[in-house]
Amino acid sequence: MNGLIFEALKRTLKAKGVTYRELAERMGVSEPTVKRIFHERNCKLDRLMEICAAAAVELENVLGSMNRGPGPVNHIAPEIERKLAGRPALLFVFVMLSEKFTPEGIMRSQGLSEASMFLYLRDLEELGLVALGRGLSARLLIETPIQWNFEGPLRPLFEMTNKNFVGWAITHIDKEATFVSFSRRMRPETAEMVRREAEDLADRAKLLAHHDQHTTPEDGLTGYKWTFAFGATPFEAIMPIGPHPRDAGATANDRAAKARRPMPA
Repeated sequence: MNGLIFEALKRTLKAKGVTYRELAERMGVSEPTVKRIFHERNCKLDRLMEICAAAAVELENVLGSMNRGPGPVNHIAPEIERKLAGRPALLFVFVMLSEKFTPEGIMRSQGLSEASMFLYLRDLEELGLVALGRGLSARLLIETPIQWNFEGPLRPLFEMTNKNFVGWAITHIDKEATFVSFSRRMRPETAEMVRREAEDLADRAKLLAHHDQHTTPEDGLTGYKWTFAFGATPFEAIMPIGPHPRDAGATANDRAAKARRPMPA
C-alpha cells in the first residue's frame, strides 16, 4: 500500500490531536498493533477504513490530501516586498489569496466589485505573483506557506494589521474572538517552556487549517487569525511611569527624557 497514505494519516491524527494509544482504544486493538501498522505502512483496505473511521476522517479525504502536506516555507523577493509595501490593499489581496481565499471570497469579504478584483489580480500578475485564468480565476505562482520578512519594508503594515486585530478582538470578546492579556513573574526556564507549548499549539492550528482547506468546501470555511506575543515585559516602554506631578525634584528634562524612552530592541 502507498506509504503516502500513512503519511497523510499521520498528519491527520496529529492535526486532530489523536495519539496511537487513543486510536488503538477506539479500534479495540493494542497500541503496538497500531504502531506496527504505521511503521510497516501496509494493511488491508478494510483495516485502513477502520483506522479512518476511528480517526473520524473519510478515506477519500485522506487520499485527496496525500500529496498536499504543508511543505517548506517560501519567501517573497525583496524588490517585490518593496513594491507591495507601497500598496497595502494589493498586499492584503495577495495575503488572502495565499490563505486559500478565492477571488470571489475576497470580493464578498471586502465588498469589492468584479472590476476592482480583476484589476488587483492583474497588478499581482504584473509582479509575477499570480497567473490569471478565465474570468476571475488566478493561480498563485508562489508556493505556500509564505514566510514574510518582518524586518523588511512590510513591517509597518504587519504591525498595523496586528494592532488592528488586537483592537477588534478586545471589542468582540466572548462574541467572535478570544483575547487574553496578563503579566506574571516567572523563571526564564518556565517562560521558555510556555513559549514552546504556545508554538506547538500554533503548529497544530496550522495543521488543522491545512486539513480543513483540503477537505472542506470553500463556503464551509471561515478565516481566523492567530496573534501571539510573549516575552519579558518591557514595563518602562509599554507602561511608562514618569515622575509624580508634584515631585519638585524632577525637572522638565527628566519628564521629557522619560517620554522619549524608546522601545527595547
